[in-house]
Amino acid sequence: MATRSRLSASGRFALISALALATAVLAATAPSRARESTTTIPRYPPTSAAALSNRSPLPQRSPPVTLTIPAIHVSTKVGSLGLTSTGEVQVPLTAATVGWYRLGPTPGQRGAAVILGHVDSYVGPGVFFHLDHLMPGDKITVVLANGESVVFRVIRIREYLKTAFPNRLVYLASSGRWLNLVTCGGQFDRATGHYLSDIVVFASYISMHR
Repeated sequence: MATRSRLSASGRFALISALALATAVLAATAPSRARESTTTIPRYPPTSAAALSNRSPLPQRSPPVTLTIPAIHVSTKVGSLGLTSTGEVQVPLTAATVGWYRLGPTPGQRGAAVILGHVDSYVGPGVFFHLDHLMPGDKITVVLANGESVVFRVIRIREYLKTAFPNRLVYLASSGRWLNLVTCGGQFDRATGHYLSDIVVFASYISMHR
């Protein structure tokens, strides 16, 4: 992976507001043209973890403060991200931090919580440099500001062109409790200084404890 240019980690998401995300995206999102065929990417599979999550206690609304991914040696603080003035999802200010999309659910609540981070920058690797090395079954832990720890299991890892990013799939979930991690990846365009794709890790809820 190139590390010479400062990157955007999320691509451009046409989101006007939190309500617009839930309405416009559902109504108008085109089918994904990801590298993997859409027939091999079920939306949110009825895994046992997702099914069980609907019957276990829900965490209170509380911002995440730390993210730990032992399989790729990540342990980092989590910031807060919203929307830009043009309706795009914000990205972390530096490659050394990650951010939670605060207009979505708290990790562990029903729906899809999203955390974004950079893969690298002109100074070197970012927090999510090895995100694409994760494997199904790897564990992810998010600690919330209220002291609760929420544990997730990686279900799948996908790469999508930024021009065909599946907003609905990543930001909206009809059932279960999901944590989706997003960073840049794929081919690096030296002319623009940006990657052409995004890597998304989909992880399902396992448990919550203090």
